[in-house]
Amino acid sequence: MVIGDKIKELRLQCDLTQEELAARCELSKGYISQLENDLTSPSIATLGDILDALGSSFSEFFRGEK
Repeated sequence: MVIGDKIKELRLQCDLTQEELAARCELSKGYISQLENDLTSPSIATLGDILDALGSSFSEFFRGEK
């Protein structure tokens, strides 16, 4: 699973820029960019914050993954 691709997909579905998502999560735009490009991995807490901001949950995010 490529977490960055899924975060980007959800962000675009919510019609948010990286900067808007970063502001909602109290993160930097650069960090969101690194996540989306799989240059870094989020902690569980940070991923939870991002999913909350995107109106998703862990179960929805990982649904169908093997």
